[in-house]
Amino acid sequence: MAKAKKIGAAFEEGVENGPLISQVQMDKVLAYIESAKSQGATLLTGGTRLDRKGFFVDTTIFADVTDDMTIAKEEIFGPVMSIMKFKTIDEVIERANNTHYGLAGGVVTTNINSAIKISNAL
Repeated sequence: MAKAKKIGAAFEEGVENGPLISQVQMDKVLAYIESAKSQGATLLTGGTRLDRKGFFVDTTIFADVTDDMTIAKEEIFGPVMSIMKFKTIDEVIERANNTHYGLAGGVVTTNINSAIKISNAL
């Protein structure tokens, strides 16, 4: 799905990811991507600047992300997703509440009881 995302100008039909705001921000996002690779995260897709005019970074997804990695601890403000595994709901709640950031959060589950427990605990 990430590979199929249309990347382009913000007002172009069907675009899901637009450009970053500046060269400085693009360089920051690319540095986060490099730090994730060097810290052992698995790059599943993306991770590069797109070869076109503007500040475009390909939709990027990392797996095997751990809590101590920079991409897990800091806000990237770019098209980068970190996949982090968990074993228990309590582990997820602790992880979510152990962040300095918290602009938004969401719970995706097929179990309404889990959704209520998690959302009440955050």
